[in-house]
Amino acid sequence: MAHLSLSLLGPFQAALDGNPVTAFESDKVRALLAYLAVEADRPHRRDKLAGLLWPERPNRDARSNLRYALYNLRQAIGDRQATPPFLHVSRQTIQFNGDSESWVDVMAFTNRLEPSRRTDGDLEEAIDLYRGEFLEGFYVGDSAPFEEWVLFKREQLRRQAMSTLRHLATTYEERRQYGRALPYAWRRVELEPWQEQAHRQLMRLLALDGQRGAALAQYEACRRALAEELSVEPAEETTRLYEQIRHREPRPGRIEDQTITHEASEAEVTSPSPPAQHRPSGWRTVGVRLALIGSGVLLLAVAIMQALMFFGTATPERAMVPPLEDIVAPSVGKFVLPCKDVTPPQICVYETHTDQLTQVTDDLEFEEIDSLSWSPDGQQIVFDAAPALGSTQPCRHSLYVINADGSNLRQITGSDTSDLIPDWSSDGEWIAFNRDQELWLVHPDGSEPHRLFGKAGELCGGELKWAPNGQQIAFVGHECTPAPRTREIWVINCDGTDPRVVHSFERRLDHVDVFWNHDGREIICAYAYDGGETRLMVINPDGIGEPQFIDTLPSQWLHNYWPQWGREE
Repeated sequence: MAHLSLSLLGPFQAALDGNPVTAFESDKVRALLAYLAVEADRPHRRDKLAGLLWPERPNRDARSNLRYALYNLRQAIGDRQATPPFLHVSRQTIQFNGDSESWVDVMAFTNRLEPSRRTDGDLEEAIDLYRGEFLEGFYVGDSAPFEEWVLFKREQLRRQAMSTLRHLATTYEERRQYGRALPYAWRRVELEPWQEQAHRQLMRLLALDGQRGAALAQYEACRRALAEELSVEPAEETTRLYEQIRHREPRPGRIEDQTITHEASEAEVTSPSPPAQHRPSGWRTVGVRLALIGSGVLLLAVAIMQALMFFGTATPERAMVPPLEDIVAPSVGKFVLPCKDVTPPQICVYETHTDQLTQVTDDLEFEEIDSLSWSPDGQQIVFDAAPALGSTQPCRHSLYVINADGSNLRQITGSDTSDLIPDWSSDGEWIAFNRDQELWLVHPDGSEPHRLFGKAGELCGGELKWAPNGQQIAFVGHECTPAPRTREIWVINCDGTDPRVVHSFERRLDHVDVFWNHDGREIICAYAYDGGETRLMVINPDGIGEPQFIDTLPSQWLHNYWPQWGREE
């Protein structure tokens, strides 16, 4: 009985009964196999696959190319001789057979991260499977939709791997098993050398493991990485930890700042590269990429965190964003959010008072749904979404409005760039959104779109929120550079007058989002430095006085919650 093995984490590898498959005629055939194997949860229409791999060809030619590629693929993997076959093939659709004698490393990796498993052994096995980035070095130059899918899956899997590494390193650190924690801390730094929190954890673990010299050297490695990639100096927390290790000064606190008490020898500071005993075979340094998080990510984080609360289980993604659920005070109402584990993504509503999750759509065909917001009466939902892979539409986000029962979907914006982060005015007349990092307004029916503030390339805007009186909008602004050093909170009147900075952050942030309190007299900022805990700060909309700090954020102030401002249903 033939057995097919596919390794897609790292360079593409296919083996049949342990022997490499070499009969693929082109990378398009390999791409077809990789896509079908990873997206094996559903059958794929032939015209969609043809558009995915041959988007520039006329439909007839693309379908013909797909037939030849499928013929070669089935020949190469011995599909017709396999029992059961590796592929389910019909005149209209093609699907990878998950019940066949096959193994796909991506599936094995994600299965070990399922909430029902998540033992230390499962997570360690998952990391062992992560040989490298998804389809590393694999490129199909004339197929932009396929390349976009690869980039999306690559980032998704990388985030899962990073979250798992963080979980394992932290778990073993808390158990004082520093030797077991170190390999995962090293891997975090190798994969994302710009993440200061990863450097701090590695420094701390090395010191606790008695490798004080290596811990001090790691600080220098951190400085070099931040200077090369982001042109910044280490944060205060990192320098403080370095001084703590250097002087062996006890400092009580949470585990990220805990006292270094091991009496290491006065070892000479040596190279910061991982010692052999702490570097599992096959681990490699991956090329540095831009790790800055753009507009709307924290908004998405709110929905993700709330969804995790609702489903009652933690996933490896949980550690990827600051724990907002720890600071959000629950209320009676409902959240709108993308459904969990539904492909293509659909819209769900969670009602807090009944603990009921309802999927309100089942026919949306988007590659991604993001930044959902209720209308003031709770009867409509606005969101931004990207078209499905293989679609003839440009691959950028547009705004859509849909009834709360899932009916009457309509597109209300479309441009040469992406429209993001929509938020409804309290009177329901306008929707504010971000277009090319400018602040724009549009009516819910799509009429009268116009730029309210900003100029792309100068001041770049990010997260935004209407005031409850409908007269002002708060938004995050920053200098238009790949790694802005500071961010500012701006307030502007809804007619575009009196734009003003009401607060400037002195340090570079990972995340910042804005909310208004129920009477519109205060703006609340949720922000985090370098992957740390989310903090809440209250500022005056006129920029008067000093910021105040609070511990909890009422659910009514979140973007995807209804009813807002304490109104009852």
